[in-house]
Amino acid sequence: MKVLLIVPDGVAVRNYLYSSFIVELFKKKAEVIIYHQLSESAITEIKNVHPQLDTFIEIPKFIESPLTRLLRESLAFARILRNIKVLKNRTVITFWNRNHKTFKLKALNIVSEFFGFILSKSYQLVLKADYWYEKRILKSQVIEKITKDIKSINPDVVLNLHQRSPLTAPIVAVAKKEKIKCSTVIFSWDNIPKGRLISRYDSYLVWSDLMKDQLVLLYPEISEHQVLVVGTTQFECYFNQENYLKKELFFKQYGLDPLKRTICFSANDRSSPYDPNYLEDVCKVIKEMVENERPQILFRRCPVDKSDRFDTILETYKSFVTPIDPDWRVESHLKTAFASIYPTYNDFVLLVNTVKHCDLVINLGSTMAHDFAILNKPCLYLNYDPIHNSTLPVNTIYNFEHFRSMKGLNAVGWINSKAEILDMILKTLNKPNEVGSDRKKWMETIVLHPLDKNAINIAKALL
Repeated sequence: MKVLLIVPDGVAVRNYLYSSFIVELFKKKAEVIIYHQLSESAITEIKNVHPQLDTFIEIPKFIESPLTRLLRESLAFARILRNIKVLKNRTVITFWNRNHKTFKLKALNIVSEFFGFILSKSYQLVLKADYWYEKRILKSQVIEKITKDIKSINPDVVLNLHQRSPLTAPIVAVAKKEKIKCSTVIFSWDNIPKGRLISRYDSYLVWSDLMKDQLVLLYPEISEHQVLVVGTTQFECYFNQENYLKKELFFKQYGLDPLKRTICFSANDRSSPYDPNYLEDVCKVIKEMVENERPQILFRRCPVDKSDRFDTILETYKSFVTPIDPDWRVESHLKTAFASIYPTYNDFVLLVNTVKHCDLVINLGSTMAHDFAILNKPCLYLNYDPIHNSTLPVNTIYNFEHFRSMKGLNAVGWINSKAEILDMILKTLNKPNEVGSDRKKWMETIVLHPLDKNAINIAKALL
């Protein structure tokens, strides 16, 4: 069987191409073709991990026409409005970005909201608009080249590894026109309510029963039998013993003290504007501790955040804060955001050993809570507004739909004010099993277990 994998970005590389999913496909005698928009250095890195992968075909450049993009954005807004009602959750509107800087994008937003509001009044209108969008996509200039590629490759099945990328829409549209089976993964636990499932597929590979229920609820045109619960390979790296380094070796490499207790502070991307404030709050508290009792902080930024917004804090508290940046490479000469950044396989080593050798993680609602739960390590969620008149209040964040999966569980510990930082850190360091004691149950709700079998599940479902 011939499998075509659509790989538009570095996240798809990290979560799938570096995993044993590729190995499982080869075990089943599948021929694997990568249809991508990646740099040459990213391809070299992938080949180092999986030398059997030798067919890489570049996706032709695709730019939506203004009318096509307007239709896509209007559909997204319409679905967000509908999802608010279906889920009875006003925070869904937060996923609609109004913070555009250019006049053109601001105008696009305004017009998209107008048409999206009209579409949201009838789900039949939404479905018709979906149909119109795909018809418009098939009229794109790039369709001729993609059709030629698809006919030349002649795959038995197409799997999209990034369901939100507009770049993938013409490929899926052509494959469907050619009667080729199309599937997609849902690559993150919080994606479905955001209304950004661009194309429609023969099957959808999801993390959990929870995600399946949500997908069928919010996209009633998708039937239950189309949604396959297979898990994700995102957490597979924790089960590969080759990724583990001895604590003394790992800490020595980065100037950390192996005898000190260690807190990981993990940051979000720039859509979370107050992470520097939170880091500073934590650092101020720890600085006041007696030096021989003071824990050290290992700071891990979000891989796609290459900004300097943490630099001053890291310099001020460098005596006990050590940054270990994710090993993601930026190809600055590439113009498209999707193609410009990708992870090295070494980042798995950094991440796994960060989780393995830190005692706890502190962050603002980050999925790093899941990574630490895999190794039965506690997480503290920051649950206060660090400044007055916050533009993104924590009360909004923790009411996001994906956090409803925590209901009834003691999944994490909570730092509810600056005054609680020290007490919660000490409590968690001294009694780690009492803070977030249901963290593994939460993981079982979010992702199909056992986690180390998900690559087999995905390959079996696809083939």
